[in-house]
Amino acid sequence: MAANIVLPPLTTWAQQQLTALFQATDQTAFDAAFDAFVAAQPTSLVVNGQPLSRDAYKAQIWQDKFLEAGAQVRFLGVNAVSSNPQQPVTAGEVGVFLQATIDEQLLLMGAPETRSVFLSLNLVVIQDPTLKPPTGPIHGFFDGRRVSALTAVSTGDPSDAIVPPVINPGGPIQPAPSST
Repeated sequence: MAANIVLPPLTTWAQQQLTALFQATDQTAFDAAFDAFVAAQPTSLVVNGQPLSRDAYKAQIWQDKFLEAGAQVRFLGVNAVSSNPQQPVTAGEVGVFLQATIDEQLLLMGAPETRSVFLSLNLVVIQDPTLKPPTGPIHGFFDGRRVSALTAVSTGDPSDAIVPPVINPGGPIQPAPSST
């Protein structure tokens, strides 16, 4: 017996998709993560002020990951607003601020070389009309959510990133992590 598919909130969906992108270390896993994240025909992809096609954006991310052995993703802030109050998890806008620590395949004195990326993203999430739900019995919802528009600001220099305090809903405010 199959379990019902329950769609996670937009914030959780965005975190899952971004984590999968950062942690994909081979071409097959990366292609699957990218296709599960970006719509087949996005309306706008802008990275550090430069508009990119879907293929150019995919190539840029893969090139940045070329020598990656692994990554840890830390979400410093995530916020979302639904575009459909009757079905709040199906589409909307998501803002994400994260730090990814990437372990390179190259070793420096026997340890992996690491680098940090600070990334701020504004995402427009839609139900991708090019995706078709599977035929046959399906229990619960089909997840056709994809990013149709994205604006990203990225830096690898921690002095360029203004890291806000981490706010835990229902919990205390934690100070921003030190970049030193």
